Amino acid sequence: MSDENNRNDDGQHDDDHHVNYTKIYVTLLILFAISVMGPFIGEITGIALITLVTAFGIALVKANLVIQNFMHLRWEKKIMKWMLTSSLVVVALFVAGVAPDVYNHEGDNWENLAAKAAVERGIAGGEHDAEEDHAEEEPAVEVATAGFNAAGSYVMICAACHGAEGAGDGAAGALLDPSPANFTDPTFWSTRDDARIKTAIRDGGVSVGGSALMAPWGALYDDEQLDAMVEYVKSFNPTGE
Repeated sequence: MSDENNRNDDGQHDDDHHVNYTKIYVTLLILFAISVMGPFIGEITGIALITLVTAFGIALVKANLVIQNFMHLRWEKKIMKWMLTSSLVVVALFVAGVAPDVYNHEGDNWENLAAKAAVERGIAGGEHDAEEDHAEEEPAVEVATAGFNAAGSYVMICAACHGAEGAGDGAAGALLDPSPANFTDPTFWSTRDDARIKTAIRDGGVSVGGSALMAPWGALYDDEQLDAMVEYVKSFNPTGE
């Protein structure tokens, strides 16, 4: 092959752009294995951070593979690396800055006054005007009365955090602090009664001094339906009480 065929449009040789696809393929297989094992290891060890680090780490390596081998960047490579690094730093700072406000009710120099006020009022949020409450109430009642089933309602609004079997191992609750309640733990039931569980479902976690991330569901269910949901939650109690 002639020397002319080995030159690109800029008159430069493309010798430095040969891609070792076998090496990249093997790397991707290894990353895939890590992505599968990471969540399992995190669940076994109880360290949710392992899943987070695994996911972001693999994404970073894959992005670097694309930049280095498939985008064929020349002087732009340094710029892209700086942009990627700075973006990750900004995201990390953002998460570190807002996490205390999301996961806790108070810190060293701050406190969530709205959450504490909600606990005192026995409701899980601020007051709404009468028109907003009325507008939301009618469709909610229709949903609640149309074929209500306690087990189905639990799966719809509770299982994501508390787990399908009530063990507090739902996918959405993996990174929550405090962790969702484990209804299969006898210790949990030693400090709970029907009224407290009903209040938590109806008015949200903060109404019983729990997490503000547990939403109130009282607008969706009437009193009788809430009692049925309490009985369903109690079915996870291993003591049968």
